[in-house]
Amino acid sequence: MPRPPKSRRRDSRAQVLAAARAEFAARGFPGAGVDRIAAKARVNKAMIYYHFASKIGLYREVLRDGFRRLTDNARQAIAGAPTAIDRFDAYIDSLVRTARADPHIVPIMLRELAGGGRHFDAETLRLMGGLFLLVQEILDEGRAAGEFREADALLTHFMVIGSTLLYVANEPIRDQVRRTGVLGRAARIPSDHAAMARHLGTVLRRTLCVAGEVSDDA
Repeated sequence: MPRPPKSRRRDSRAQVLAAARAEFAARGFPGAGVDRIAAKARVNKAMIYYHFASKIGLYREVLRDGFRRLTDNARQAIAGAPTAIDRFDAYIDSLVRTARADPHIVPIMLRELAGGGRHFDAETLRLMGGLFLLVQEILDEGRAAGEFREADALLTHFMVIGSTLLYVANEPIRDQVRRTGVLGRAARIPSDHAAMARHLGTVLRRTLCVAGEVSDDA
């Protein structure tokens, strides 16, 4: 098959990834169809194999792209924060904003986690670990500055990533609870992600910060 022009290859690759994100989010890896992805992307199916070699190759690139964006956006967000706890605030805010900006990231990742990560390969795992390394970096900087007490980096990572991804995932359920009022007035459902980010930041302050160094209202 003759190679298409470079501009066309770049465009078709982006079109395929966009269509694949929607398909994998809706159906998971087993249920996703390459024919449907090609149709949504408006490309010949052969173009998918040209770019990604296989369905699993395409799926892993979708996963990797999600991890890259989450990590890159978080790293940019924390870059200007003056203290370690401020970096955690920026980190949490970035995770939620990135996940909400692309509604396909969370469903794909939760499906894969529920399946035990059986489609991960070494490179995908390495990119997924970028978020953990950021958390470890923030904790190390906070301890070195005398701002944080000792804390397990992996458990802290799980607490933050689990809370933020589940919060984004259950947005439709929160809307239903808010509309129906089934939990009564005691359940104050936040109307935006900022309230959740502040709450998680408060939990981190109480868990990590050396007593008297940083207030809960910071």
